[in-house]
Amino acid sequence: MRKKLVIVVLAFVVLCFGALTFYRVLFLHFVRIPTGSMANTILPGDYLVVKKRAFGEVNRGDLIVFRYPVDPGTYYLARVIGLPGETLEVHGRIVLIDDKQLMEQRVTVKPDDLLNSDHLEELSSEGSGSYRVFYQANDDSMPQDDSTKGPFRIPKNQYFVMGDNRDNSEDSRYRGTVPKEFIFGKPFRIYWSTRADREGGEVRWERVFTRVR
Repeated sequence: MRKKLVIVVLAFVVLCFGALTFYRVLFLHFVRIPTGSMANTILPGDYLVVKKRAFGEVNRGDLIVFRYPVDPGTYYLARVIGLPGETLEVHGRIVLIDDKQLMEQRVTVKPDDLLNSDHLEELSSEGSGSYRVFYQANDDSMPQDDSTKGPFRIPKNQYFVMGDNRDNSEDSRYRGTVPKEFIFGKPFRIYWSTRADREGGEVRWERVFTRVR
């Protein structure tokens, strides 16, 4: 009787492990973030769980993992800002969708290349929205580039994406829109996080298992 019970338990464990492995292969992917284009939402050294492409609709504000048609061998992470058929313009820190301002919480941060710190130092914020985006404080000693982009007419079944670290992101403003078939999945949780600026990779326990949005 005991031998049969052990066999049943082992079979159950193997079945569960197999089911979890099958689910992971089909629906989940795990990625490490190496750059600061999404700081402070997602930091260099964060490890993300990504739901693969069987996720239904793509909505404004979604975080997505994707590829650009001009660089199909590299995966990127950004936020969906513009939807198919819309006309988008960028005027400094203001994004216009079909001539209407997009609601975003805009955070001013201390100029920082993330080499000496693991996050951007936040100074102030303005506006409101379901997510936050980050802009460096102006340095009056440096020449300012023309920050007007567009208007862009977004093609059918394509999306305009931008990094949350708006002054340090080569996104659709420079690389073009993302076709839906080039979207790999949606990240939804940080499962591990280490500080890239510390020797030995100190764990950021406060970020482990937190949801991203």
